[in-house]
Amino acid sequence: MIGIATCLVAGAALSQDPGPADLGPADLGLKGVDEPDAPAVPAGEGPNDSQPGEAPPKPKGEPAKTPLPPLRPYKGAERLDQRGGPAGPKDGVTPSPTIAALPTLPPPKRPVRDDKPFDPLGVSVGDLRLKPFVEEDLGWSSNPGLLPGPQKGSAFLMSQAGFVVDSDWSRSALHGDFKGGLSDYFADPSADAPFANGVVNGRWDLSRALSFDGEGRFAVTTMTAGSLGLGPNVAFGSSGAPLTETYGATVGGDRTFGRLDLSLHGSFDRTAYENATLSDGAVDELSSDVFTDWGLRGRASYRVSATLRPFVDVLVDARRYDSGVDQYGYQRNSEGVAARLGAEVDLAGILTGSLDVGYGERDYQDPRLPDLASPLFDASLVWNATGLTTVTLKSTSSLAETTIRGASGAAQHATTFEIDHALRRYLTLTGTVSYATDAYAGMPLRDTTTTFGLVASYSLNRDVVLKASASRQFYVSNQPGTSYAATIVMMGLKLQR
Repeated sequence: MIGIATCLVAGAALSQDPGPADLGPADLGLKGVDEPDAPAVPAGEGPNDSQPGEAPPKPKGEPAKTPLPPLRPYKGAERLDQRGGPAGPKDGVTPSPTIAALPTLPPPKRPVRDDKPFDPLGVSVGDLRLKPFVEEDLGWSSNPGLLPGPQKGSAFLMSQAGFVVDSDWSRSALHGDFKGGLSDYFADPSADAPFANGVVNGRWDLSRALSFDGEGRFAVTTMTAGSLGLGPNVAFGSSGAPLTETYGATVGGDRTFGRLDLSLHGSFDRTAYENATLSDGAVDELSSDVFTDWGLRGRASYRVSATLRPFVDVLVDARRYDSGVDQYGYQRNSEGVAARLGAEVDLAGILTGSLDVGYGERDYQDPRLPDLASPLFDASLVWNATGLTTVTLKSTSSLAETTIRGASGAAQHATTFEIDHALRRYLTLTGTVSYATDAYAGMPLRDTTTTFGLVASYSLNRDVVLKASASRQFYVSNQPGTSYAATIVMMGLKLQR
């Protein structure tokens, strides 16, 4: 310890020793310095000697020294918004890639809300989306045959299946909807009622202003004693009610000229009846009433705004019967014309659809059959009252054919008012009121059909739906002994994909 202290004291003394007075820069080993010994200068005459209060004189022949620039941070040490560095980027401005700055992360996206979480998703078949379903309903009807007077009720099983198909194309479109089934009455087999219907339509967009479209359709329904105008106490035999088959097609195109839209379509529809066997064994030869309807429809619409598009629609058609005359000897071939004036509306998705009024008339070949004419009223309006409630109004009018003896045809009007309300996203109630009238030309026959219905749907998930429904139907005719009433209740299960 004594030796270490002695060394430290000796080192400190040597470091404070100035050394020899004549030690110059060259003796220190500095590069580029090789000066001779300067002669001695008397005191007061040297370049650095000056009087008190005076600046020292500059050496003769030596240039003035330039002051050093102020200290600055080296370039790599510059920092945004720091002393000596550049200003940082303003809000909303992305810095250039050469500036080291942390990236601004985008705000997280909110999940998209599914307004219909229990609708079927379907399956992909190529670029088509297929949504099949099957449904079984067990029910009871107070009047299976829809006959006048007191009737014996019967339980029944209604089985049906079908599918909906839609295209997933960037241009053009294809849609199809098909359904078929059977209502099997346990206590009254004569009231069994098969049914089927389907429609497929497509559109081919040749350009933004020109497109072509087509539609195919068919339907199989069961006729009732009231629709045939059968008198009191007349019913069908054990073979059941006759079927009516209709099928047809429509082909046409649509051309747009700025705000003006013109379309022209040709149609073909064929209606066939099955002979009816009555309870007394007589046969009503309805097959003689098979006819074909050829039609041509023109339509012009003008887009006033995004919410309003008025239009005018004109239809001319000719109906031709296969047999020329029916079973009663009447020549039922006819020509008709119908004109409608209306508008399409779209109020930001709150109210959408169309509404029109018009007039139609048919002229029959047989002079014994009077002309059939009637005002026409069509509507298809959907009002989204709230996010949970939807109100729908549908109304159709037509000049229909009939198989009733002595009547040339019937002016048919049907209106349906429907309210759909979701108590929960999985529980929906639907109330329906419909009113239909038939006014026949050639005989004083008038009838009305009023129906009240309530349907409840409970979705367990997207694939399974429980259903329950109840309806009450009233048929009133001015033909004595033909009016009836019927009550139908059902509960069932629907499987969909």
